[in-house]
Amino acid sequence: MSDDWGDDDGIEAEPFDVDDEEREPGHIFGIDVAELVDGMARPAIVRSLQKAVRDLAAEVVDAEVTEQLDPSVIEELQLQAATAARSSVLAALDELDKEPTGEEPELYFGSVDEFVRGYLLPNYRRRVDGQRVVWAAEWWRYAEAVARLDALWRAWEHLRQDAQTGMSVWFRDHAEHHMSILLSPEGPFASAGEGTDRQNTNEKGQPLPYIAPPEGLFPDVREP
Repeated sequence: MSDDWGDDDGIEAEPFDVDDEEREPGHIFGIDVAELVDGMARPAIVRSLQKAVRDLAAEVVDAEVTEQLDPSVIEELQLQAATAARSSVLAALDELDKEPTGEEPELYFGSVDEFVRGYLLPNYRRRVDGQRVVWAAEWWRYAEAVARLDALWRAWEHLRQDAQTGMSVWFRDHAEHHMSILLSPEGPFASAGEGTDRQNTNEKGQPLPYIAPPEGLFPDVREP
């Protein structure tokens, strides 16, 4: 093996030579410099002109508004603003005055017995035969029945405050639920049967059977 490296043994790279004499004037690598600059300059010029016009227009508008706002106009604007503000404040105060204060509204019925007599019996009539549909005239003897009727009364007192859908909600979500259980032969009155002299039955269209509870059993809670 020879240690003599000759000039012909390697690869010699030739330099990249840009011949300025052959380049077209105004072009670099085939790019028209003037055209490129012109294309970039036009959008910038348009933006500058738009900004100048906007600034000038704003100055003209401000000057015109200032000219029109003489003392009499300013006084009228202040008066209108004060009137509008006063109306808004009064409306807000009126709304606050109508909001509930957190106090419980006064009860319409003073006891569950008054509610049963005064509202439930006249408005929830069902045919009671003592067998398929049951009820006890002495309903106050049945603890579960008293609890359910008391719940119906309290729900009614609350929902009557809603003049729009309150009673619909009461019948749908409360009355139908509890009354279907109370009238069921498997419900709290299951042992009531027809009662003495059929006191626990009624005829079609009549109110549910009712016998008044002993005096003082359901005192009027509205009384101090």
